[in-house]
Amino acid sequence: METPEELRTEQIQNSLIKLGLGNLSKALPSSATDKIRTAPGISHVLSFYDRLAAKRAASGLTTPIKFEDFTKEVEKEVLPTLYMSQGLRADINQTLNIKPMFNVMQSFAVGNGRDSNYNFTTIWGTDRHFLRGGLDNELNVNAHGATRISDTIISRFQAHASDKGAQVVLETDIAGPDFFLNLRTMNPSFLDSKFSGILGLNFSQSITKRLTLGLGGTWQRQQAEYPASAGFELGARYATETYIGSGILTAQGMATLGFTQKLTDKVQAAVSTQLDLTGMSNMAALMAGEPPTPSGTTVAGVKVDFPDQSTVRAQIDSTGKLGFAVDRFVAPTVKMTISSELDHVKSTCKIGLGLQIESQSESVAETMMKLQTADRDEARKFMADPPQ
Repeated sequence: METPEELRTEQIQNSLIKLGLGNLSKALPSSATDKIRTAPGISHVLSFYDRLAAKRAASGLTTPIKFEDFTKEVEKEVLPTLYMSQGLRADINQTLNIKPMFNVMQSFAVGNGRDSNYNFTTIWGTDRHFLRGGLDNELNVNAHGATRISDTIISRFQAHASDKGAQVVLETDIAGPDFFLNLRTMNPSFLDSKFSGILGLNFSQSITKRLTLGLGGTWQRQQAEYPASAGFELGARYATETYIGSGILTAQGMATLGFTQKLTDKVQAAVSTQLDLTGMSNMAALMAGEPPTPSGTTVAGVKVDFPDQSTVRAQIDSTGKLGFAVDRFVAPTVKMTISSELDHVKSTCKIGLGLQIESQSESVAETMMKLQTADRDEARKFMADPPQ
């Protein structure tokens, strides 16, 4: 049977865990946590938070998505913009090991209007750690890594180095029971006795099972001798099983509105609108002495999945541009993508053809075959302790 001191210590630790200070509560002795709990004002705060957490848990809210992903269904899933390319492109991905995961990918591109036509990338990962590194023909180096500190905290880094300079981004994601917090810094430096770089914070909170509100803030100082600047943005997202609506408004007067509708199990439609409410984004007009005029563009698109493992995405915007992208598996491990963009105003056309080839080593192919033919218990045992 637990003593009163042990029960009090457990209550203090539970309260600190709810506040995201679980590791601190375990590191401190019971006398220290007892002082924290009974300190003037702290006990009332923790008691209020306990009651609030109980009400939040009873409401059945879940962890929302990132604030930066409020419009992902429109931009990343339905519209073909991210799937369109120019020229010829081939991606060859070879899986050398499953656990830990180890992949090697080579990318070739011709006629894309860029200097980087070849990229070599390696990927290594486990259930807690992830590393990716890349090198192109211009000797530009890219690196990305992530580690899972706990079930709710993930830290990541990104680095890029070229003859034009270097860039480093450090991030931490904290997933709460009904909120999501992202902390980010880019090129932090204290060399000139003052902090320079960029600090960012994104926060999203589930209000109901369908409504999520978000807040983002950025503070930056490019050089120590320059003044600092800051900005913020607000967002909302309403999601049901058949449609999703979202909107983001920045302090500079830029607004993004998105709506996605699931028409059938195979068809989705989306509309996205970008608004400049202040008219300050048209630098050419401002340089010419013209008064700022609010402006905006709207894009409407559709995505259709066919039974033959092919996907068609098409869009049209308010400026007269037409775009489409078609993905199809021409073989079990080969996917072909054909895309095009037609600009009727400028009378221009861009066409892209891409191939993605997946290959596996003999050992990996044997492992996948075993997993497909083994029963569920044998497959779980195999993945938990694979042969070396």
